[in-house]
Amino acid sequence: MIMSKNNGSTVTREEAVAMIELVEVEAVVAAVDVPEPVVLTIVKPEPVVVPRKLSLDERIQKVEDLSLLIDRYRILNESRRKLQTFQLGADGLSSSIQLRDAAGNEFRTSNSAVMKRTLDTKVREVEDLIDL
Repeated sequence: MIMSKNNGSTVTREEAVAMIELVEVEAVVAAVDVPEPVVLTIVKPEPVVVPRKLSLDERIQKVEDLSLLIDRYRILNESRRKLQTFQLGADGLSSSIQLRDAAGNEFRTSNSAVMKRTLDTKVREVEDLIDL
C-alpha cells in the first residue's frame, strides 16, 4: 500500500501504476498535435427520374407546335431579308416608309435618316424574334 501525502488515503500499487500511466498518456497526447476529428457528410444521390412516355395526342401536339414555330421562323426570316435589301433613294424623296399599328395609327416619312434608323430598329427586332 502506498500512502497519499495530501489526505492520508491509501492507494494500491495497481491504482498508482494506472494513475501514472494515465498521466503519461495525457502528457503524450498534449505533446502530439492531434488534428480535429474529421466529419464525414453522406450525400445521398438524387433519384433518377425517368421521363414518362408521351401519349400519341401529346406527340401530335408537339409536332403541330413545332410546325407553327417553323412557319413563324420562315416568315420572320423572309421579312428580315426584305428589310435588309431595301434600298433608300439617294435623293431622299423617292423612298418613303409607312407604319400602321392595330389601332389604325399611322406613321409615314420620306426622311432617309429617319427611315434608316427605323429600318435598322425593325431589322434588330425581327432578328430577336427569329432567335425565339
